[in-house]
Amino acid sequence: MAYQPKSYRKFLAGTVSAAVVASAIAPVASASFTDVAGSVHADDIATLVAKGYIKGYADGTFKPNKTLTRGEAAIIFSRILKDAGFKAPEQGASFPDVPASKAELAEAVAIVKAAGVMGGDEKGNFNPNANITREQMAKVVVEAFKLTKPANHTTKITDLDKAGSWAREYIQTLEANGVTKNTEFMPKQNVTRGQFASFVVRAMDVKKEASAADITAVKLVDEKTLEVTFNGELKEVKKEDFAIQGVEIDSVSIKATAAAEAKTTVVVIKTKTALQEGKSYNVSYKGQTTDKAKVDVPVVTPKVESVSAINAKQIEVKFNTKMDKDSVTDVTKYAIKRAGVASVALTNNSSATDATASLSEDGKTLTITLNNALTSPTWSIAEGDSFNFEIGKLKAANGKEIEAQSVSIKYSDKVAPNLVSATAKAATTTRTVTLKFSEPVDFATTGVFKVNGQVATPSAGSDVREVVLTTSQSLTAGQKYTVEVTNLKDLAGNLITPNPVSLDFTVTQDNTADGIDSVTVQGDNQVKVVFKEPMDSSTVTAAGNIKLVDANGNAITNVSVAPVANSNNKEYTITVGQGTNLYANADTNTVNVIFTNAIKDASGNAITPETRTVTFTKDKVAPKVSKVQLIAPGDTYDGVAYANGALLLTFDEKVLRPADGGTPGNFTKSKIQVIDQDGTVITDALFSAGATISGTVLDSKDNAKLVIPFTAAPASTVKTATVRLVASAVTDASLGANGNAAATVTGVDFTTSVADTQKPVISAASVAGGSGNTITFTITEANLDKSTVLDINNYRLDGAPLPDGSYVTINSVGSTHTVTVHLPAGSISKTRTNYAFTISGIKDKAGNTADVVAVNNVSLTDDVQPVLTAGRLNNDGTITLTYSEAVTGVAPSDLVVTLNGKTVASTALTVNNITEGSDNGGSLVKIAVGFDDGGDGASTGNEKIFIDVAGGTAGQYDAGTDILLATGTYANAAAYNNGYILASDVVTLKVSTAATGTLTGQDAAGNKLANGKSVTIK
Repeated sequence: MAYQPKSYRKFLAGTVSAAVVASAIAPVASASFTDVAGSVHADDIATLVAKGYIKGYADGTFKPNKTLTRGEAAIIFSRILKDAGFKAPEQGASFPDVPASKAELAEAVAIVKAAGVMGGDEKGNFNPNANITREQMAKVVVEAFKLTKPANHTTKITDLDKAGSWAREYIQTLEANGVTKNTEFMPKQNVTRGQFASFVVRAMDVKKEASAADITAVKLVDEKTLEVTFNGELKEVKKEDFAIQGVEIDSVSIKATAAAEAKTTVVVIKTKTALQEGKSYNVSYKGQTTDKAKVDVPVVTPKVESVSAINAKQIEVKFNTKMDKDSVTDVTKYAIKRAGVASVALTNNSSATDATASLSEDGKTLTITLNNALTSPTWSIAEGDSFNFEIGKLKAANGKEIEAQSVSIKYSDKVAPNLVSATAKAATTTRTVTLKFSEPVDFATTGVFKVNGQVATPSAGSDVREVVLTTSQSLTAGQKYTVEVTNLKDLAGNLITPNPVSLDFTVTQDNTADGIDSVTVQGDNQVKVVFKEPMDSSTVTAAGNIKLVDANGNAITNVSVAPVANSNNKEYTITVGQGTNLYANADTNTVNVIFTNAIKDASGNAITPETRTVTFTKDKVAPKVSKVQLIAPGDTYDGVAYANGALLLTFDEKVLRPADGGTPGNFTKSKIQVIDQDGTVITDALFSAGATISGTVLDSKDNAKLVIPFTAAPASTVKTATVRLVASAVTDASLGANGNAAATVTGVDFTTSVADTQKPVISAASVAGGSGNTITFTITEANLDKSTVLDINNYRLDGAPLPDGSYVTINSVGSTHTVTVHLPAGSISKTRTNYAFTISGIKDKAGNTADVVAVNNVSLTDDVQPVLTAGRLNNDGTITLTYSEAVTGVAPSDLVVTLNGKTVASTALTVNNITEGSDNGGSLVKIAVGFDDGGDGASTGNEKIFIDVAGGTAGQYDAGTDILLATGTYANAAAYNNGYILASDVVTLKVSTAATGTLTGQDAAGNKLANGKSVTIK
């Protein structure tokens, strides 16, 4: 069948909806025809006439009994199809007996043929004037409305054999769907116009069984709930009709059915199996599915998927979800740790460990570029070496965090670099060519570069993989040139391949500047401009090339423009300086930012003059102190060593100092006061006697932190302090220079340095099992956060959380801490020397996290008491007891035997260990009988066999107390079942371990049998 448009497929799938619409039309049209009144087809004729699918004649008649021709049927069905959105194909039907001059007929025949509803005969003719028979009509209606016949349908049509063999299935399909209702179908008779109307309306009324094709959407509600929307009304749903690969369905239910005119049903699927983040699932209905039945489960829990050194200068971190750009591109959150060397944090302040970071457009791949290669003396990591890449706490775009972690990387770079591209742009001529390689290359010490045979000078490009060549010759736009590179190596020493390598390039004609991409306000006095291409920075920053003018035409003065670092000259900031007329007496000002054609792109093309409008809002909020911390004497912070230490004040926004505008300098001492925990003012003891504090600096990264150095180190007696900062000691960076609010911060810790980057060290060799099922280990750390050590959740035993009741104690001597993890009694069921113990999450007060320590050689001893678990009465009257584990040495005094409601004296019991068979480790208990000869010492026939009951006279029958088993002639106790009870003597039997006291029975580890455990045997 030819392709059917979506609207037509929707029409076929939604015949229920069509029927509703059709039946909603009042059948009044029959009154307009003079010959329809009284016809059984009157209402159906009215329905189709009202929809415009069929028409009457000019004389006011409908002629319901007139036979229908194939051409008329084609025209009527084409109207139905066109109403559903089916369009006529560009090429006609190409039947020789359908002339193009009959436009309506030709279009109708083309439509029904393309839809697969009607076709021609074996000679290639359509026969538009031939009458259409009832069996032919059966085929046309079934094909048009895609009707199906149930497999178990039994026909009642009596003249089915008179139909052609090809038509019988179509006729039965009409019968199964109620489109024909007569038992005599008369397949060879012609169809009348009235019969046709009823055929079509009944077919429209057929309620199609829902299928997967009716699914219009699948919505994820939560990890165990989906909502599936069906086009059409579902009265009921069954769990077995739905399936999701790899997921067990718990239940299905109908949530809601929309209004009748919409006819949609929402089915709620509850799953037993949670849907996994980042995966896609297809819901199948009755064994089928479609693209619309697919649902993607978004990633909610962020994690690091992989970390790798992709070359000697770049480390790539892949995440499973989009990350927060500001969080992950802060390179100070990363560190490199080599074997035997302390972790070294990356920086972004031009030190030897300087690095930059960029996040991919999808937010899932972070590339960290090191200023110095891994193989350089800064890191000294050789080919094949492993090192740890340490990652601080990071935030995802959805606000969730990834905990700090350390990932082991094996560095290997044996891949040769490749020359990827050579590009040059010019309005007329240029002298620069940009080369891009597959990885960073060592262009400073290796490689010879030539452009058209002349040596060119290399320099760094805006991308770490780029090299910009400057040649003495002029390269003309539109001309082709060749660049050649010889003996160039990457930073791991791999020689470029092929060597030499040459590449042809054509200087791109660039006569048009692309212009401005965006202009956005930042703060109350700054605008960020992003151009669509790299610009000639000198023309963007030149005075007067960008102007700011208010709505009254007044020029804004003291405007400066500066490029944004690492933006490849595409991004710039426009800053309005202090003492301007930006706000006057208003709190907002709408300003025109005028870009003149003096601004040029990197090829020298002038931009088209453009004006953008922005609105500034005056910042009147004062900065506040959010935290005060100590930089300990001798520590380095932000690349500066502080011999005597310093105070670090963190504000809630960027700040400046009024005296120096934020540049390094002095700070007025009267603006700060420090008071120790005893209430003593120690400001003068910490700072020089002069009026100012020299060397005060702002954090180079974000200017939200102020470092105030000490002239003298704090006394060892100072543990905590209160720090007071007076109002307007600093200002924010706003145009109005809001001074800070006065602040008093109490409890500042003078024992922990914020500059502390050393992790606590846990000695793996010290981890060992101790007596009483304890585990000990040592930590070396001067400023240990003991709360993390005491947190029982930071330990795992054999991969599982520690048993309930476990606790931790610490014995500290200086910076060495001996930690003991106490496991509760009865928590170790087996004696082993290979328990696995894991320690994680141990931190110091500066937030540095110790490396995870995992050992597999901890020795712990079984301390679980064995328990009486079962017993059985044997045929010979003995009792077999079973314990939770192998037990030996059980004594009669360990057991309390209650027989026939009375407690048997322990002297009547004998207990033997069972050392073989299925009851290995159990006990065999015998109950001895007593013998009473009545005092005559002879067998008289009145001797008594009894069970001695506790509390009576031992060895003597106590009437009413002991259990009498038999009376007769017995020479001694052995005369009765060798001196022991028979199974038949037992009416009730219960065995318990003694409720109190230390029992003698024990397991292999010496754990005594548990008290007070009972089993009822009979």
